[in-house]
Amino acid sequence: IHSGCAEVAATAIVIAERIAVRLSLGRTLIDELSKGGDSGRIEFPEITYIYNNMTEICKQRLNISRFAQFWRRPRFGLFFAVSGILFCSSCRENSPDESLRKSGEDQTSTDHDWPLFRFDAKMQGAVPETIQPPLSLAWTFETALEGEGRPAPLEASPVIANGIIYLGTQDGLFLAIDLADGSLVWSVELDAPITAPAAVDDTAVYVGDNFGFIHAFDRSSGEPIWQFETEGKIEGGINLLETPYGLRLFVGSHDFFLYCLDATTGEEIWRYETDNYVVATPTVMGEEGSESVCFGGCDKLLHLVPIDGESEKREVDIGAFVANTSAVADGICYVAHNEGAIVAIDVASGETVWTTLNDGEHTASPAVDATTLYVASSNKKLLALDRVTGEPRWTFLAPRSLDSSPVVTGDILWQAAMNGLFYALSVESGEEIWSYDVGARLQASPAVSRGTVVIGGGDGVVYAFKSDASNS
Repeated sequence: IHSGCAEVAATAIVIAERIAVRLSLGRTLIDELSKGGDSGRIEFPEITYIYNNMTEICKQRLNISRFAQFWRRPRFGLFFAVSGILFCSSCRENSPDESLRKSGEDQTSTDHDWPLFRFDAKMQGAVPETIQPPLSLAWTFETALEGEGRPAPLEASPVIANGIIYLGTQDGLFLAIDLADGSLVWSVELDAPITAPAAVDDTAVYVGDNFGFIHAFDRSSGEPIWQFETEGKIEGGINLLETPYGLRLFVGSHDFFLYCLDATTGEEIWRYETDNYVVATPTVMGEEGSESVCFGGCDKLLHLVPIDGESEKREVDIGAFVANTSAVADGICYVAHNEGAIVAIDVASGETVWTTLNDGEHTASPAVDATTLYVASSNKKLLALDRVTGEPRWTFLAPRSLDSSPVVTGDILWQAAMNGLFYALSVESGEEIWSYDVGARLQASPAVSRGTVVIGGGDGVVYAFKSDASNS
């Protein structure tokens, strides 16, 4: 027998055991059958996930948080594990959340953009790109223009597309910076500070300001395209989704509304009212053609809003206000709220899958990869949790608060701290591998593109790092 088959067989046993003894979450098969819809078609992403695990010699850990009661019986677990061996080659293309990769998997490409606050529309904060420490400082850019004195601290996180960084400042500047050498491409001066991350597509870049305006600029020249006014501060980022009706833009405001705009014209398509500020970047979830946006609000609710703005809207009581952006993976929304809890919610049912308590506020947004959820908090702790069970895997303790959101690249997690240190940690153990002291607090979150890690500092300086290997 080929040695690979032996590995697959051994993995099948492990998966069968895991299914048999660990899964106590989710809904029954009967529940799902009763909700199968008019078509009668029922999707089983977890089964497909097993198939793909078999194909890849299970480089990813099995994530099953739905239909688990059906799988409790050992014979069902063994059946599906063996089925995965027999049919894995035909199911390779259907793996859920294909963007999620187990640490250590080959991710050598460095041509990815970082077009949204947390990289992708699901706000996962994990990019399929490998950057290995140690890093060297490639360049810096001081955001105050010549003759304008000391720059204000940077709170907005950068986005990157086609080798250009887009970033707003509290001085009201919106900047386009060359990723390769840190030179200024263009700048626009607005009337209001900018603390929210931007979003960029093929032709335009979009950003909200503290006076409540959403701006669209030509991404190549900085020429204004349109402007839309809300009635409150824009603190969260923008999400984008291509629909059959055109490109849609989603953004929340301190005026209690979530807005859906036509990204081409700036026309309002619909607005959705909450009972308090919306500071999160909306997260897109669901299958193509049936997407929704979800976000935690300062009204202590998780809101689930279909992209048409008309279908059934749902609310899930979180119990505390949410001041960050939730990540979605495989139908589970991960929420870290300001009373110290981290909650996994099945978006299909609205049921809580698990809750893990932490003793600090969460202003940083979580990151998620194929197996693990990473959450930083004001209590100086970065937690790594099993994303199926919520059980802690490791904890990293920093000297000061962690307000910056973590980012995952392969087997490395990048975390910035308010003490000015920028860390590279092992995703497997949380061990510190490398750090760099920029000499100023780090509140903004990093972005990764084309082998470069970019972050803005409390000294108003943009820092770009590259691995020593790539520099050589």
